[in-house]
Amino acid sequence: MLINFEPSRAGELTCSVQGKYLHSKYNPQTEGERFAENVQADFSPLCVFILEPALSYCAEPLKKKFPGADICAIRFSKDFSKADSKWDKVFYLENSSAPLSELLFNSLGEEKLISSLAFDWTPAKNIFPQQSMLAWGEIKKAILKARDIIGTRAYFSKRWLKNALIFASKVQKTMLLEKGGMPVIIAASGPSLKTSIPFLKKYRESFFLIAVSSAFMPLSKNGISPDLVISSDGGYWAKKHIDFSGSVESVFALEAESAVPKEILSQKEILPLCYDDGLEKYFLDSIGCPYMLSERNGTVAGTALCFAHGLTTGDIFLCGLDQAPATGFQHTQPNALETDNAQKDFRIKNTETRLTSSRFNSSASLEIYRNWFISNSEYFSKRVFRLSDNFKYDFELGKIHDIAWEDFEKKIIHGFSKQAADSSHRRILFKEAKIKLNGDTRKVKILDTLRELCESQKFEDEVFPMDSLLIKRELSPKKREELKAKLKEKTEKLLKECEKLI
Repeated sequence: MLINFEPSRAGELTCSVQGKYLHSKYNPQTEGERFAENVQADFSPLCVFILEPALSYCAEPLKKKFPGADICAIRFSKDFSKADSKWDKVFYLENSSAPLSELLFNSLGEEKLISSLAFDWTPAKNIFPQQSMLAWGEIKKAILKARDIIGTRAYFSKRWLKNALIFASKVQKTMLLEKGGMPVIIAASGPSLKTSIPFLKKYRESFFLIAVSSAFMPLSKNGISPDLVISSDGGYWAKKHIDFSGSVESVFALEAESAVPKEILSQKEILPLCYDDGLEKYFLDSIGCPYMLSERNGTVAGTALCFAHGLTTGDIFLCGLDQAPATGFQHTQPNALETDNAQKDFRIKNTETRLTSSRFNSSASLEIYRNWFISNSEYFSKRVFRLSDNFKYDFELGKIHDIAWEDFEKKIIHGFSKQAADSSHRRILFKEAKIKLNGDTRKVKILDTLRELCESQKFEDEVFPMDSLLIKRELSPKKREELKAKLKEKTEKLLKECEKLI
Protein backbone atom coordinates (compact mmCIF):
# COMPACT_ATOMS: atom_id res chain seq x y z
CA MET A 1 0.00 0.00 0.00
CA LEU A 2 1.54 3.32 -1.12
CA ILE A 3 1.70 5.95 1.64
CA ASN A 4 2.13 9.59 0.65
CA PHE A 5 4.08 11.82 3.06
CA GLU A 6 3.72 15.61 2.84
CA PRO A 7 3.97 18.71 5.07
CA SER A 8 0.83 19.89 6.84
CA ARG A 9 -0.34 23.53 6.93
CA ALA A 10 1.36 23.91 10.34
CA GLY A 11 4.62 22.51 8.96
CA GLU A 12 4.65 19.07 10.63
CA LEU A 13 4.70 15.96 8.48
CA THR A 14 1.37 14.33 7.66
CA CYS A 15 0.49 11.38 5.43
CA SER A 16 -2.31 9.81 3.42
CA VAL A 17 -3.24 6.58 1.65
CA GLN A 18 -5.17 6.94 -1.62
CA GLY A 19 -6.43 10.35 -0.56
CA LYS A 20 -7.42 9.27 2.95
CA TYR A 21 -5.41 11.11 5.62
CA LEU A 22 -3.94 9.33 8.64
CA HIS A 23 -3.34 12.73 10.28
CA SER A 24 -4.74 16.22 10.02
CA LYS A 25 -3.82 18.19 6.91
CA TYR A 26 -3.67 21.30 9.08
CA ASN A 27 -2.17 20.55 12.50
CA PRO A 28 -1.40 16.86 13.27
CA GLN A 29 0.32 17.71 16.58
CA THR A 30 -2.81 19.37 17.97
CA GLU A 31 -4.85 16.42 16.67
CA GLY A 32 -2.61 14.02 18.63
CA GLU A 33 -3.02 16.07 21.82
CA ARG A 34 -6.81 16.10 21.49
CA PHE A 35 -6.81 12.33 20.95
CA ALA A 36 -4.93 11.86 24.22
CA GLU A 37 -7.32 14.22 26.04
CA ASN A 38 -10.29 12.13 24.91
CA VAL A 39 -8.79 8.84 26.08
CA GLN A 40 -10.62 7.99 29.30
CA ALA A 41 -10.06 5.28 31.89
CA ASP A 42 -11.93 4.33 35.06
CA PHE A 43 -8.77 2.78 36.52
CA SER A 44 -5.04 3.52 36.54
CA PRO A 45 -3.61 1.50 33.62
CA LEU A 46 -0.18 -0.12 33.61
CA CYS A 47 -0.11 -0.28 29.82
CA VAL A 48 -1.77 1.64 26.96
CA PHE A 49 -1.86 0.35 23.36
CA ILE A 50 -2.57 2.45 20.29
CA LEU A 51 -3.24 0.45 17.14
CA GLU A 52 -1.24 1.88 14.23
CA PRO A 53 -0.69 5.48 15.37
CA ALA A 54 1.20 6.21 12.11
CA LEU A 55 3.50 9.22 12.72
CA SER A 56 2.78 8.98 16.46
CA TYR A 57 1.76 12.53 17.39
CA CYS A 58 -0.29 11.11 20.26
CA ALA A 59 2.64 9.33 21.96
CA GLU A 60 4.05 12.18 24.05
CA PRO A 61 0.62 13.47 25.20
CA LEU A 62 -0.30 9.93 26.29
CA LYS A 63 2.94 9.63 28.28
CA LYS A 64 2.05 12.83 30.13
CA LYS A 65 -1.49 11.63 30.80
CA PHE A 66 -0.45 8.16 32.02
CA PRO A 67 3.03 8.65 33.55
CA GLY A 68 3.05 5.26 35.28
CA ALA A 69 2.09 3.22 32.23
CA ASP A 70 3.99 1.66 29.31
CA ILE A 71 2.79 3.52 26.22
CA CYS A 72 2.90 1.08 23.29
CA ALA A 73 2.24 1.10 19.57
CA ILE A 74 0.97 -1.85 17.56
CA ARG A 75 2.13 -1.37 14.00
CA PHE A 76 0.39 -2.52 10.82
CA SER A 77 3.07 -1.06 8.52
CA LYS A 78 6.85 -0.65 8.62
CA ASP A 79 6.53 2.66 6.76
CA PHE A 80 6.19 4.46 10.09
CA SER A 81 9.18 2.84 11.82
CA LYS A 82 11.06 6.17 12.02
CA ALA A 83 8.57 7.22 14.70
CA ASP A 84 9.07 4.05 16.81
CA SER A 85 11.45 5.82 19.22
CA LYS A 86 8.53 7.90 20.54
CA TRP A 87 7.03 4.80 22.21
CA ASP A 88 8.06 2.75 25.22
CA LYS A 89 7.47 -0.42 23.22
CA VAL A 90 6.52 -1.17 19.62
CA PHE A 91 4.97 -4.41 18.34
CA TYR A 92 4.41 -5.37 14.71
CA LEU A 93 1.26 -7.28 13.77
CA GLU A 94 3.06 -9.21 11.06
CA ASN A 95 6.07 -10.68 12.85
CA SER A 96 7.45 -13.97 11.60
CA SER A 97 9.03 -14.94 14.94
CA ALA A 98 5.77 -15.39 16.87
CA PRO A 99 2.06 -14.44 16.97
CA LEU A 100 1.40 -10.93 18.27
CA SER A 101 -0.39 -12.32 21.34
CA GLU A 102 2.75 -14.21 22.38
CA LEU A 103 4.97 -11.19 21.76
CA LEU A 104 2.71 -9.05 23.93
CA PHE A 105 2.64 -11.58 26.73
CA ASN A 106 6.37 -12.33 26.67
CA SER A 107 7.28 -8.64 26.66
CA LEU A 108 4.75 -7.25 29.14
CA GLY A 109 3.66 -10.12 31.38
CA GLU A 110 0.28 -10.84 32.88
CA GLU A 111 0.05 -7.94 35.36
CA LYS A 112 0.49 -5.19 32.78
CA LEU A 113 -1.78 -6.90 30.27
CA ILE A 114 -4.60 -7.40 32.75
CA SER A 115 -4.41 -3.66 33.57
CA SER A 116 -4.11 -2.39 30.00
CA LEU A 117 -6.07 -0.07 27.74
CA ALA A 118 -6.20 -0.33 23.95
CA PHE A 119 -7.47 2.16 21.36
CA ASP A 120 -7.56 2.43 17.58
CA TRP A 121 -6.06 5.45 15.91
CA THR A 122 -9.37 5.97 14.10
CA PRO A 123 -8.03 7.00 10.64
CA ALA A 124 -5.77 3.92 10.68
CA LYS A 125 -8.71 1.67 11.55
CA ASN A 126 -10.63 3.04 8.56
CA ILE A 127 -7.68 2.51 6.20
CA PHE A 128 -6.51 -0.82 7.65
CA PRO A 129 -9.79 -2.46 8.81
CA GLN A 130 -8.61 -6.07 8.43
CA GLN A 131 -5.35 -5.45 10.29
CA SER A 132 -7.24 -3.69 13.06
CA MET A 133 -9.58 -6.64 13.49
CA LEU A 134 -6.65 -9.09 13.59
CA ALA A 135 -4.78 -6.97 16.13
CA TRP A 136 -7.79 -6.79 18.43
CA GLY A 137 -8.07 -10.57 18.24
CA GLU A 138 -4.42 -10.97 19.25
CA ILE A 139 -4.80 -8.46 22.11
CA LYS A 140 -7.81 -10.42 23.35
CA LYS A 141 -5.82 -13.68 23.29
CA ALA A 142 -2.99 -12.09 25.26
CA ILE A 143 -5.34 -10.62 27.87
CA LEU A 144 -7.26 -13.89 28.27
CA LYS A 145 -3.98 -15.73 28.82
CA ALA A 146 -2.93 -13.07 31.33
CA ARG A 147 -6.28 -13.40 33.11
CA ASP A 148 -5.90 -17.18 33.38
CA ILE A 149 -2.37 -16.91 34.75
CA ILE A 150 -3.31 -14.24 37.27
CA GLY A 151 -6.21 -16.47 38.33
CA THR A 152 -3.85 -19.44 38.73
CA ARG A 153 -1.40 -17.34 40.74
CA ALA A 154 -4.16 -16.02 42.98
CA TYR A 155 -5.42 -19.55 43.59
CA PHE A 156 -2.05 -21.21 44.21
CA SER A 157 0.19 -18.39 45.49
CA LYS A 158 -0.31 -19.11 49.20
CA ARG A 159 0.27 -22.82 48.55
CA TRP A 160 3.48 -21.99 46.66
CA LEU A 161 4.68 -19.87 49.57
CA LYS A 162 4.02 -22.68 52.04
CA ASN A 163 5.74 -25.17 49.72
CA ALA A 164 8.81 -22.92 49.65
CA LEU A 165 8.84 -22.71 53.44
CA ILE A 166 8.56 -26.49 53.77
CA PHE A 167 11.32 -26.95 51.20
CA ALA A 168 13.69 -24.52 52.95
CA SER A 169 13.06 -26.05 56.38
CA LYS A 170 13.13 -29.76 55.39
CA VAL A 171 15.68 -30.21 52.58
CA GLN A 172 18.83 -32.04 53.72
CA LYS A 173 21.16 -33.52 51.06
CA THR A 174 21.78 -30.86 48.42
CA MET A 175 23.69 -31.21 45.15
CA LEU A 176 24.70 -28.95 42.28
CA LEU A 177 25.74 -29.69 38.70
CA GLU A 178 28.90 -28.79 36.82
CA LYS A 179 28.12 -27.82 33.24
CA GLY A 180 29.49 -29.84 30.35
CA GLY A 181 29.16 -30.66 26.69
CA MET A 182 27.35 -33.99 26.90
CA PRO A 183 24.13 -34.55 24.91
CA VAL A 184 20.99 -34.20 27.04
CA ILE A 185 17.69 -36.00 26.57
CA ILE A 186 14.60 -34.57 28.26
CA ALA A 187 11.85 -37.15 28.69
CA ALA A 188 8.27 -35.88 28.90
CA SER A 189 5.36 -38.29 29.29
CA GLY A 190 3.36 -37.89 26.08
CA PRO A 191 2.30 -41.10 24.28
CA SER A 192 5.29 -40.90 21.92
CA LEU A 193 7.64 -41.60 24.85
CA LYS A 194 6.66 -45.26 24.62
CA THR A 195 8.31 -45.51 21.19
CA SER A 196 11.61 -44.25 22.62
CA ILE A 197 11.92 -46.47 25.69
CA PRO A 198 13.82 -49.31 23.90
CA PHE A 199 16.29 -46.78 22.47
CA LEU A 200 16.73 -44.97 25.78
CA LYS A 201 17.79 -48.32 27.22
CA LYS A 202 20.05 -49.15 24.29
CA TYR A 203 21.98 -45.86 24.26
CA ARG A 204 21.65 -44.98 27.95
CA GLU A 205 25.37 -44.35 28.55
CA SER A 206 25.61 -41.80 25.73
CA PHE A 207 23.57 -38.96 27.20
CA PHE A 208 22.52 -37.17 30.37
CA LEU A 209 18.85 -38.03 31.01
CA ILE A 210 16.43 -35.53 32.55
CA ALA A 211 12.92 -36.79 33.27
CA VAL A 212 10.05 -34.41 33.96
CA SER A 213 8.10 -35.63 36.99
CA SER A 214 5.30 -37.33 35.01
CA ALA A 215 7.86 -39.34 32.97
CA PHE A 216 9.66 -40.64 36.08
CA MET A 217 7.33 -43.57 36.69
CA PRO A 218 7.18 -44.99 33.13
CA LEU A 219 10.97 -44.74 32.83
CA SER A 220 11.64 -46.30 36.23
CA LYS A 221 9.17 -49.14 35.70
CA ASN A 222 11.02 -49.93 32.47
CA GLY A 223 14.37 -50.09 34.24
CA ILE A 224 15.62 -46.65 33.18
CA SER A 225 17.04 -44.43 35.94
CA PRO A 226 17.16 -40.74 34.98
CA ASP A 227 20.20 -38.74 36.03
CA LEU A 228 17.84 -35.99 37.10
CA VAL A 229 14.10 -35.86 37.83
CA ILE A 230 12.73 -32.34 37.55
CA SER A 231 9.54 -30.99 39.12
CA SER A 232 8.33 -27.38 39.22
CA ASP A 233 4.60 -27.79 39.78
CA GLY A 234 3.11 -26.47 42.99
CA GLY A 235 -0.11 -28.54 42.78
CA TYR A 236 -0.77 -31.60 44.91
CA TRP A 237 -0.77 -33.87 41.81
CA ALA A 238 2.94 -33.15 41.31
CA LYS A 239 3.64 -35.13 44.48
CA LYS A 240 1.98 -38.21 43.00
CA HIS A 241 4.44 -38.48 40.13
CA ILE A 242 7.50 -38.79 42.39
CA ASP A 243 5.98 -40.22 45.57
CA PHE A 244 6.87 -43.81 44.67
CA SER A 245 10.62 -43.06 44.30
CA GLY A 246 11.69 -45.80 46.76
CA SER A 247 15.17 -47.13 45.95
CA VAL A 248 15.57 -45.32 42.61
CA GLU A 249 19.00 -43.66 42.55
CA SER A 250 18.13 -40.40 40.82
CA VAL A 251 18.81 -36.84 41.93
CA PHE A 252 15.66 -34.71 42.20
CA ALA A 253 15.83 -31.19 40.73
CA LEU A 254 13.02 -29.47 42.60
CA GLU A 255 11.81 -25.92 42.31
CA ALA A 256 11.54 -24.67 45.87
CA GLU A 257 7.85 -23.77 45.51
CA SER A 258 6.89 -27.16 44.00
CA ALA A 259 4.82 -29.73 45.87
CA VAL A 260 7.14 -32.47 47.15
CA PRO A 261 6.71 -35.38 49.59
CA LYS A 262 8.60 -34.48 52.79
CA GLU A 263 10.30 -37.88 52.77
CA ILE A 264 12.02 -37.03 49.48
CA LEU A 265 13.28 -33.74 50.91
CA SER A 266 14.78 -35.45 53.94
CA GLN A 267 16.03 -38.69 52.35
CA LYS A 268 16.95 -38.09 48.70
CA GLU A 269 19.68 -36.07 47.01
CA ILE A 270 18.15 -32.76 45.96
CA LEU A 271 19.27 -30.20 43.41
CA PRO A 272 17.40 -27.06 44.54
CA LEU A 273 16.00 -24.93 41.72
CA CYS A 274 15.01 -21.35 42.29
CA TYR A 275 13.32 -18.66 40.21
CA ASP A 276 15.39 -15.50 40.22
CA ASP A 277 12.30 -13.37 40.87
CA GLY A 278 10.60 -15.65 43.40
CA LEU A 279 10.19 -15.32 47.16
CA GLU A 280 11.85 -18.70 47.69
CA LYS A 281 15.18 -17.11 46.76
CA TYR A 282 15.07 -15.05 49.97
CA PHE A 283 14.49 -18.12 52.13
CA LEU A 284 17.23 -20.18 50.47
CA ASP A 285 19.71 -17.31 50.63
CA SER A 286 18.92 -16.69 54.31
CA ILE A 287 19.92 -20.24 55.32
CA GLY A 288 22.82 -20.58 52.90
CA CYS A 289 21.15 -23.25 50.78
CA PRO A 290 22.87 -23.81 47.40
CA TYR A 291 20.66 -23.72 44.30
CA MET A 292 20.68 -23.30 40.56
CA LEU A 293 18.48 -20.75 38.82
CA SER A 294 15.52 -21.89 36.72
CA GLU A 295 13.03 -20.06 34.50
CA ARG A 296 9.29 -19.77 35.04
CA ASN A 297 7.22 -21.66 32.53
CA GLY A 298 3.66 -22.89 32.21
CA THR A 299 4.92 -26.43 31.74
CA VAL A 300 7.70 -28.33 33.50
CA ALA A 301 9.01 -29.41 30.08
CA GLY A 302 9.69 -25.76 29.25
CA THR A 303 11.49 -25.25 32.55
CA ALA A 304 13.53 -28.40 31.88
CA LEU A 305 14.47 -27.22 28.39
CA CYS A 306 15.65 -23.81 29.59
CA PHE A 307 17.64 -25.49 32.39
CA ALA A 308 19.24 -28.02 30.02
CA HIS A 309 20.07 -25.30 27.50
CA GLY A 310 22.26 -23.60 30.09
CA LEU A 311 23.62 -26.90 31.41
CA THR A 312 25.26 -28.25 28.26
CA THR A 313 26.91 -26.94 25.13
CA GLY A 314 25.85 -30.14 23.37
CA ASP A 315 22.64 -31.08 21.59
CA ILE A 316 19.35 -31.47 23.47
CA PHE A 317 16.66 -33.97 22.51
CA LEU A 318 13.01 -33.89 23.59
CA CYS A 319 11.25 -37.26 23.96
CA GLY A 320 7.54 -37.65 24.64
CA LEU A 321 6.83 -33.98 23.97
CA ASP A 322 3.67 -34.49 21.87
CA GLN A 323 1.91 -31.26 22.93
CA ALA A 324 -1.39 -32.59 21.60
CA PRO A 325 -4.37 -34.47 23.06
CA ALA A 326 -4.30 -38.21 22.32
CA THR A 327 -7.20 -40.52 21.46
CA GLY A 328 -6.50 -42.82 24.43
CA PHE A 329 -4.27 -42.24 27.44
CA GLN A 330 -2.83 -38.74 27.51
CA HIS A 331 0.43 -40.02 29.02
CA THR A 332 2.69 -43.01 28.56
CA GLN A 333 1.70 -45.65 31.09
CA PRO A 334 2.15 -46.28 33.95
CA ASN A 335 1.11 -42.87 35.23
CA ALA A 336 0.50 -42.09 38.89
CA LEU A 337 -2.61 -39.98 38.30
CA GLU A 338 -4.11 -42.58 35.95
CA THR A 339 -3.59 -45.25 38.60
CA ASP A 340 -5.53 -43.17 41.14
CA ASN A 341 -8.26 -42.11 38.72
CA ALA A 342 -8.84 -45.66 37.45
CA GLN A 343 -9.95 -46.72 40.93
CA LYS A 344 -12.93 -44.35 40.64
CA ASP A 345 -14.20 -45.74 37.31
CA PHE A 346 -17.50 -47.64 37.30
CA ARG A 347 -20.06 -48.89 34.81
CA ILE A 348 -21.86 -45.59 34.10
CA LYS A 349 -18.79 -43.34 34.29
CA ASN A 350 -16.22 -45.68 32.80
CA THR A 351 -12.59 -45.35 31.69
CA GLU A 352 -13.43 -44.36 28.12
CA THR A 353 -15.75 -41.57 29.29
CA ARG A 354 -13.05 -40.23 31.61
CA LEU A 355 -10.32 -40.37 28.96
CA THR A 356 -12.53 -38.59 26.40
CA SER A 357 -13.26 -35.83 28.90
CA SER A 358 -9.56 -35.54 29.73
CA ARG A 359 -8.69 -35.20 26.05
CA PHE A 360 -11.07 -32.28 25.53
CA ASN A 361 -10.17 -30.58 28.82
CA SER A 362 -6.45 -30.69 28.06
CA SER A 363 -6.67 -29.15 24.58
CA ALA A 364 -6.60 -25.50 25.68
CA SER A 365 -3.67 -25.98 28.07
CA LEU A 366 -1.68 -27.94 25.53
CA GLU A 367 -2.21 -25.20 22.96
CA ILE A 368 -0.74 -22.65 25.37
CA TYR A 369 2.26 -24.87 26.11
CA ARG A 370 2.72 -25.67 22.42
CA ASN A 371 2.67 -21.98 21.50
CA TRP A 372 5.46 -21.32 24.00
CA PHE A 373 7.71 -23.87 22.27
CA ILE A 374 6.76 -22.53 18.85
CA SER A 375 7.33 -18.87 19.76
CA ASN A 376 10.74 -19.67 21.27
CA SER A 377 11.73 -22.28 18.68
CA GLU A 378 14.08 -20.02 16.72
CA TYR A 379 16.21 -19.49 19.82
CA PHE A 380 16.41 -23.23 20.56
CA SER A 381 16.50 -24.59 17.00
CA LYS A 382 20.27 -24.75 16.50
CA ARG A 383 20.78 -27.58 18.98
CA VAL A 384 17.35 -28.73 20.19
CA PHE A 385 15.46 -31.56 18.45
CA ARG A 386 12.29 -33.57 19.09
CA LEU A 387 13.17 -37.26 19.11
CA SER A 388 11.01 -40.35 18.60
CA ASP A 389 10.83 -43.64 16.70
CA ASN A 390 9.18 -41.97 13.67
CA PHE A 391 6.10 -41.01 15.69
CA LYS A 392 3.42 -39.11 13.71
CA TYR A 393 2.90 -35.88 15.66
CA ASP A 394 -0.27 -33.82 15.25
CA PHE A 395 1.68 -30.54 15.54
CA GLU A 396 5.13 -29.27 14.69
CA LEU A 397 7.10 -27.19 17.20
CA GLY A 398 8.04 -24.29 14.97
CA LYS A 399 11.71 -24.44 14.02
CA ILE A 400 12.54 -27.29 16.41
CA HIS A 401 13.07 -30.18 14.00
CA ASP A 402 11.72 -33.71 14.51
CA ILE A 403 14.29 -36.48 14.14
CA ALA A 404 14.25 -40.26 14.46
CA TRP A 405 16.52 -42.47 16.56
CA GLU A 406 18.56 -43.49 13.53
CA ASP A 407 19.43 -39.80 13.12
CA PHE A 408 20.36 -39.66 16.80
CA GLU A 409 22.66 -42.63 16.31
CA LYS A 410 24.43 -40.98 13.38
CA LYS A 411 24.65 -37.61 15.12
CA ILE A 412 25.57 -38.65 18.65
CA ILE A 413 26.63 -42.27 19.02
CA HIS A 414 29.19 -42.13 16.22
CA GLY A 415 30.30 -38.68 17.34
CA PHE A 416 30.16 -38.28 21.09
CA SER A 417 31.07 -41.82 22.16
CA LYS A 418 34.08 -42.03 19.84
CA GLN A 419 35.44 -38.61 20.65
CA ALA A 420 34.74 -37.93 24.29
CA ALA A 421 32.55 -40.53 26.02
CA ASP A 422 35.11 -40.95 28.81
CA SER A 423 36.35 -37.36 28.89
CA SER A 424 35.52 -35.72 32.23
CA HIS A 425 35.40 -32.18 30.85
CA ARG A 426 32.61 -33.22 28.50
CA ARG A 427 30.42 -34.92 31.06
CA ILE A 428 27.86 -33.22 33.29
CA LEU A 429 28.86 -34.01 36.86
CA PHE A 430 27.18 -33.72 40.24
CA LYS A 431 28.94 -32.11 43.16
CA GLU A 432 27.92 -32.02 46.81
CA ALA A 433 26.99 -28.63 48.28
CA LYS A 434 25.90 -28.32 51.89
CA ILE A 435 23.41 -26.01 53.57
CA LYS A 436 25.03 -23.63 56.09
CA LEU A 437 22.23 -23.45 58.69
CA ASN A 438 20.46 -26.44 60.21
CA GLY A 439 18.05 -27.37 62.99
CA ASP A 440 16.26 -24.67 65.00
CA THR A 441 18.67 -22.01 63.80
CA ARG A 442 17.48 -22.61 60.26
CA LYS A 443 13.79 -22.38 61.21
CA VAL A 444 14.31 -19.14 63.14
CA LYS A 445 16.10 -17.57 60.18
CA ILE A 446 13.36 -18.62 57.75
CA LEU A 447 10.63 -17.10 59.94
CA ASP A 448 12.59 -13.86 60.42
CA THR A 449 12.97 -13.60 56.66
CA LEU A 450 9.25 -14.26 56.16
CA ARG A 451 8.26 -11.51 58.61
CA GLU A 452 10.50 -9.02 56.82
CA LEU A 453 9.09 -10.00 53.43
CA CYS A 454 5.51 -9.55 54.63
CA GLU A 455 6.13 -5.80 54.79
CA SER A 456 7.30 -5.57 51.16
CA GLN A 457 5.54 -4.72 47.92
CA LYS A 458 7.07 -7.82 46.37
CA PHE A 459 5.29 -10.02 48.91
CA GLU A 460 1.95 -8.41 48.04
CA ASP A 461 2.57 -8.83 44.31
CA GLU A 462 3.61 -12.48 44.60
CA VAL A 463 1.27 -13.84 47.28
CA PHE A 464 -1.81 -11.66 46.75
CA PRO A 465 -1.57 -10.75 43.05
CA MET A 466 -5.25 -9.94 42.57
CA ASP A 467 -5.44 -7.72 45.67
CA SER A 468 -2.22 -5.96 44.69
CA LEU A 469 -3.52 -5.26 41.18
CA LEU A 470 -6.81 -3.88 42.49
CA ILE A 471 -4.90 -1.46 44.73
CA LYS A 472 -2.68 -0.30 41.85
CA ARG A 473 -5.69 0.17 39.57
CA GLU A 474 -7.82 2.09 42.06
CA LEU A 475 -8.15 5.82 41.39
CA SER A 476 -9.93 6.77 44.64
CA PRO A 477 -7.49 7.34 47.55
CA LYS A 478 -10.19 6.36 50.08
CA LYS A 479 -11.02 3.05 48.38
CA ARG A 480 -7.32 2.37 47.93
CA GLU A 481 -6.76 2.66 51.69
CA GLU A 482 -9.71 0.36 52.36
CA LEU A 483 -8.24 -2.26 50.03
CA LYS A 484 -4.86 -1.94 51.74
CA ALA A 485 -6.44 -2.50 55.14
CA LYS A 486 -8.16 -5.69 53.93
CA LEU A 487 -4.90 -6.92 52.43
CA LYS A 488 -3.09 -6.33 55.72
CA GLU A 489 -5.63 -8.54 57.51
CA LYS A 490 -5.10 -11.31 54.96
CA THR A 491 -1.32 -11.03 55.34
CA GLU A 492 -1.48 -11.31 59.14
CA LYS A 493 -3.70 -14.37 58.91
CA LEU A 494 -1.35 -16.04 56.42
CA LEU A 495 1.69 -15.24 58.55
CA LYS A 496 0.16 -17.07 61.52
CA GLU A 497 -0.56 -20.11 59.31
CA CYS A 498 3.05 -20.13 58.08
CA GLU A 499 4.46 -19.83 61.60
CA LYS A 500 2.51 -22.92 62.63
CA LEU A 501 3.73 -24.73 59.54
CA ILE A 502 7.40 -24.12 60.37
